Amino acid sequence: MDTIRQDIRFGVRLLLKSPTFTLVAVLTLALGIGASTTIFSVVNSIWLQPMRFPHEERLVMVWDSLPKAGVERSETSLATLADWTEQAAVFEHVAGIVPRSLNLGGALQPERLQAFRVGAALFPALEARPSLGRAFSAEEDRVGGEAVVVLSDGLWRRRFGGAPSVLGESVTLDGAPYTVVGVMPKSFDFPPGAEAWVPLAPTQAELDERGDRKVRVVGRLKPGFSVAMAEDALRVLAGRLAERYPDTDSERTVRLTSVREAYLGPLRPLLITLAGAVGFVLLIGCANVASLLLARAAARRKELAIRGALGASPTRLMVQALTESVLLSLLGGGLGVLGALWGTHMIATLLPPGLAERLPGWQSIQVDGGALLFCVGLSAVSGVLFGLAPAFQMSRQNPLEAMREGAGATVGRKSIRSALVTAEVALALMLVVGAGLMLRSLYQLQGTSPGFAAERVFYFDVTLPETRYPTDADRVRFFQELQERLSSMPGAQAVSAASLPPISRRSQSSNLYPAGQPKPPPGQLPEASQRVVSPGYFRTMGIPLHEGRDFSALDVEEAPRVAMINSALARRFWPGESPLGKRFFAGGAEPWEVIGVVGDVRALWRGQVRSSVPEFYLPLAQAPRDAMVVMVAVGGAATAASSLGLSLREGMASLDPEQPPPSPRPLEALIAESFGSRHLLAALLGLFAGVALLLAAGGVYGIMAYSVTQRRTEIGVRMALGAREVSIFWLILSQALRLAGLGVIIGSVLALLLARGLSKLLFEVSPADPLIFAGTAFVLLFVALVAGYVPAWRAARVPPSMAMREQ
Repeated sequence: MDTIRQDIRFGVRLLLKSPTFTLVAVLTLALGIGASTTIFSVVNSIWLQPMRFPHEERLVMVWDSLPKAGVERSETSLATLADWTEQAAVFEHVAGIVPRSLNLGGALQPERLQAFRVGAALFPALEARPSLGRAFSAEEDRVGGEAVVVLSDGLWRRRFGGAPSVLGESVTLDGAPYTVVGVMPKSFDFPPGAEAWVPLAPTQAELDERGDRKVRVVGRLKPGFSVAMAEDALRVLAGRLAERYPDTDSERTVRLTSVREAYLGPLRPLLITLAGAVGFVLLIGCANVASLLLARAAARRKELAIRGALGASPTRLMVQALTESVLLSLLGGGLGVLGALWGTHMIATLLPPGLAERLPGWQSIQVDGGALLFCVGLSAVSGVLFGLAPAFQMSRQNPLEAMREGAGATVGRKSIRSALVTAEVALALMLVVGAGLMLRSLYQLQGTSPGFAAERVFYFDVTLPETRYPTDADRVRFFQELQERLSSMPGAQAVSAASLPPISRRSQSSNLYPAGQPKPPPGQLPEASQRVVSPGYFRTMGIPLHEGRDFSALDVEEAPRVAMINSALARRFWPGESPLGKRFFAGGAEPWEVIGVVGDVRALWRGQVRSSVPEFYLPLAQAPRDAMVVMVAVGGAATAASSLGLSLREGMASLDPEQPPPSPRPLEALIAESFGSRHLLAALLGLFAGVALLLAAGGVYGIMAYSVTQRRTEIGVRMALGAREVSIFWLILSQALRLAGLGVIIGSVLALLLARGLSKLLFEVSPADPLIFAGTAFVLLFVALVAGYVPAWRAARVPPSMAMREQ
């Protein structure tokens, strides 16, 4: 213990004796450790902390899977869920989840809730208990059972003042009375964003429709069943169902994932990329400090040789060197915590508010106790990492060679420092390539037309309760009247409704095939995006009509079934010919006739941004929906946009006062939220790439400056023998360029391999984009040129007489 205290005191004295070295090393480490702690805090808040349930290893999400169609996982049907519940012996509890928007009425202003229909087994499966009251029972989860609701803690406090007397009260949801039976704890947020839960209670019509796949399934496995065993058993059951129901279940199988993977899985590429980026920054910082320590060890060769001659063992010298490096790292870690406090606040504000609110844990990102422990551990590991090479060199000092100070005695350390600088350049190149690919992708997104006009377009959701609008005709009539009333508002240029807005994270798709051709097997049916729209949608959105006509008021339920398609679907099914008058099947026994072709629209398709996907549109009157997104295009006057909210509320209240008042949002805000994670990744990668460039430049400058110092005698001899200043200048500068060039070659090869992981986040940019790679290589070589210029300039001005005297 006394030895450790002596080493610490000695290390502190050495660091105080060289304040410039200490400051540079601590700041370098603070950048790497602070960035790493920041990203750990993000990962901890949105991946490790949310969705934590007891005995999580037995909790799974159960998905339909259609491998031949490239669909790894999708929702299933209520009928399939019933088969799993009855015939699969692997579950202790299994429950379905179906999203449902509910209108909360009552004495206060109507409010739209994000609710879910869930099976009664959901709460036992998650081992979640209400903080007040109870969950609903199996008897209530049946058709004809009592209508009950469980509230979230947030809704209970916001709407009911947190009063325990809410239990047993009747609340109006979608015009029907529901009895409040429980309130969930504040920590319970599943599915994310849920404000209320009502019984699933599937109807017989829903159980008969095996093709209606809208259910997410959560199951808790019985003790003794592993995930692989359960998956095998369910796949055997899926094979039996495929034989029994070939029209709907053929080629389908089952896949199990964790709950966290199901809801947070799309964030995995973002988190892995950020973790890798900060890891590179930390490694570059460690390499920089290791190079500084090697130079410092070389300057202390005589001192270390004397200590060795006086009896200090190699182990003792190594421990002393490692103590000094760990002290440096802990100081850098302390400063890094301050940087992490600022970094977490910055990252938390980078995402659009609408997206941040829906992302579990995002708004609670902070440097907590776990992040502090991570910082301390990372600091200690980093100290050992960058201190090993210098410590090893110091412990292997030969006293006789050290006293001679010959040039050849530093060859080994010189090789190590050169390797470290080459590694810094390679790591920096990989970071800059990643940042360049993301920035170029964003440039493509913003610099090319999405196929529609989002400027001055506002949108809001409308959900019609079945109790007030029981028939399809009632729903169609409501949206038609709403469109007519809103169209007469001052400043409204166009109004329409659609089942989904453009570039939505939600998607609706359907299998289809042209009429007159054999129907492909179920696993090979083509798939296309589907939207239900009202007449005027394409005018509202500024989507060009290329051929044919738009939907009209004549396209009613009794009229022939008609559809519009985009150019991508026309090219796929009818290349080189007009699709007008052609027909296709998309569910049901009757085909749809193509009456118009519109332009392609940018879309989010299976997590990737596409410039276009095959898409077809159906008229609202022939494909009624109870939930639609209403879009209003307003004029350019600011007064029209500012008064829009009031006008919409008045229009909605005059049509149905029990509907929640509209809260219009700019369509541009929705698009920004859809691409928010990409903007965040590009911004952070750009920041880390800039830090990496600075550190790499510092590394090149440091080794060249040290090299000039060590070679002053050699340079003096060369100049005494007639070497010109320009030849000395290029001698040193070429050394810097050789190191950087080797780093560029190694980094380019590694970047080609790693850039494939970004492919899903890129838009119309190849992961091997030659412009990005060539530009990045040029930037790194230019940085090395600038970093090596000053040492080369100084070397060229070394007076031969002074250099010879130093020897």
